[in-house]
Formats: sequence, structure tokens, C-alpha cells
Amino acid sequence: MAIKHRVVVVGGSFGGVNAAYQLRRKLNDQADIVVISAEADFTFIPSLPWVIMGWRRADKLRVPLARPLGRRHVNFVNDQATAIDPQAQTVTTASGTVFPYDHLVLATGADLDWSNVPGSDPAEGTVHTCFTIQQALAAREAVARFVASDGGRVVIGANPGASCSGPAYELAMMLDTLLRRQKRRHLFDIHFATPEPFLGHFGVNGIGNMSRMMEDEFRSRHLNWTTNAALASVEPNKAILADGTELPLDLAILIPAFYGAQVVRNVEGLGNPRGFIPTDRQLRSTRYPNIYAVGVSVAIAPPAPTAVPVAVPKTGHMSEQMATSAATNIAVEVTGKGELVDGLYLPVTCVADAGDVAMFIKADPFLPPRNSVVLKRGARYHYLKLGFERFYLEKVKRDLPAMHFGW
Repeated sequence: MAIKHRVVVVGGSFGGVNAAYQLRRKLNDQADIVVISAEADFTFIPSLPWVIMGWRRADKLRVPLARPLGRRHVNFVNDQATAIDPQAQTVTTASGTVFPYDHLVLATGADLDWSNVPGSDPAEGTVHTCFTIQQALAAREAVARFVASDGGRVVIGANPGASCSGPAYELAMMLDTLLRRQKRRHLFDIHFATPEPFLGHFGVNGIGNMSRMMEDEFRSRHLNWTTNAALASVEPNKAILADGTELPLDLAILIPAFYGAQVVRNVEGLGNPRGFIPTDRQLRSTRYPNIYAVGVSVAIAPPAPTAVPVAVPKTGHMSEQMATSAATNIAVEVTGKGELVDGLYLPVTCVADAGDVAMFIKADPFLPPRNSVVLKRGARYHYLKLGFERFYLEKVKRDLPAMHFGW
């Protein structure tokens, strides 16, 4: 019997699940594939802002992974990866199990870094955020209390160094929509505080005319905003900027900066100082070429400096594309057939939802300069995003072909 190639995938979100499915397609029975994830379920994270608004049930956004991956003959291990030994080519989990590999795919996501803004850690009780179901449910309770009050002030935004600011934009607009539907919007102040130099910067120096589009949207909704906002600390009733400006608040929802995952930071030379993995264009680690990185774990430099640090986001669409590229390149290396592909050429589709309308964004590629940009606004894109959520959960359950109409 031929010895099978061993591929270990660490991570069970957009990058990890899609990498496993694509590897099985491309390598058929030539490989033993293992997925290690601390989470038993895939969660459709883009819908968590809807959970916070009370518009979606959290349990409807989960897919248990063991069964669908098992149907594709992928061994799913619900455990925390704690150590990688690139010389021995092994991954060790919290339970002490050791998994040898010939190729390793790191779709490890990120750890949240609240350290640069004292008082902003949700564990301290003042700030909420939106990257896990537990966080979204806690924020939902806080939003419900806030909306039921006689009026108040909310600060929504991002800490210096944050990359994933899209949910903050959505939450500010969604909260406006929720209050207007109750005819109580006039009682509340919504303030958006972002380290970006202008609205719609998104960590990529803007996308077409998105800045004008977002400014018009915010003005029409009477949303106040502060750009180049260097949040310095958060107290129970105010956020304080580095220049001394105080933003009063009764509720705060913030996006933190990210670290690379701890298991990456534990390996000398694998990650950069923030724990993200430098790669070549084929997504191979520049230090260990049989280790591939996909999704949030990849180090991508901002296209231009900013007065306050802003990092490049890696969306679910980007993560899926990188997973497909990594699987393709691993298959080329294993089989000797085909051509290596550029895993960092990333056309992106994104829908920024406001609860009543949404903004459709298509950029090719995501980082400038670009070949093309499409920006549109309308209620149809809100429903497009709703439909895409349902499609994607079925995609994860059934390994359906990729479609990118409503991220």
C-alpha cells in the first residue's frame, strides 16, 4: 500500500474548513487530512452584528464540523493546537496528542489584543465586541438595555491597530436603523470613532469612492464620527483619546487590534513581531516552506502609512480564496502536476449591511492599485447578504461549490 501524504490543517473557520475540502478534492485518496480546531462548530461570523441587534438567533449560525468533514474522509479533532515543531514536523494539542505532517496549513485566525487601550477589554465590563457568539450575546443584552432606556450615548469603533473595522460600521448603521424603527432615534447619540484617516479607508487606503459614499450615509443617519481617533483608555462613562478628547458614553462596542494565534507566536521565526506569518506569493512560510498560512494568520502589510495604526483586514472571502490557493499549491507539490498559483492576488466582494439597506463592494484586487471597483447601495444588497448567509451555512454542511455574491 502506498504511503499517503499527511496534511494537517489547524483552524476550523473559513480558511481551515475550505482548505480541508479543497485538499480532499485535489488529492483524492493520496492524502490523510486532519483538521484540528478548538471549536467544535463553524460559526458564520459575518452575521454576528445581526445577533447583537436581536435580528438573528445565534444557534442558527453554527455548523458542527465533525460530520460534514467526516463525510469527506477528513479526520476532525476538536482540540487546541498548542505547539508546532517545524523540525520534527509535528503539531501537539492540549490533550498531548501529536500529529505528524508533511504539509501544515495554518488557518489559526487571531487572538484579540486589548492591551493598547486600558479599560477596553470586555472582561472589565465596560466594552463589548463581536467576534464570538458569546461576545455577540453579551453585546445583545447590553444593546437591548441601552435601547430600552430613556436615551443615551454610544461609542462604536475600533482601537488603534485594528484591521477588521467593517462590523463597527455595520453596528453603527444597524443601531440607527433599530432606533428609527422604534421612532426613538432622536433620544440617542451614536458616535463612531475610528483610527482610519477617513471613513471607508478600511485599512486599504480606501476603495474607489467609498469615502464619499460612507460620509453621505453617516450624514443621512445623523451619525457623528471621529477619524484618526487614537483611543487611549476607556472608563465606565467615557472613552478618552490620546489628544485628551473625551467621548461620553453609556455603551461602547469596539473592535480590537489582533495578535497572531498563540501557537504561531510560540514558534521562533514563524511569525512576525505581531505573530502573523510572512509568506511568499504562494502562501508558503518564508522560513518553513512546507508550512502554508491562510486567512487572518497571513502577514499583509498596509498599502500606505497612517497617522494612527490601521491594519489590513482579511475577510472571509479572502480566507476562502487563500485556502483554495494553498490547497492547489500543496497538490502541485505532492503530485508534480499543474502550476503553482498566486495566493495573494485577492479580488474581494463584500456587503456592508445597515439593517435596511446595504453597500455592495467589489474590488479587484483588494489592495490598490486595482483593475476594477464596483460600489452600489440599496435594499436588494441587504437581502443579498441574508441569502448568502443561508447559502454559506449549507456550503459548509455539504461542501458546495464556491459562490461569492454576498459576503
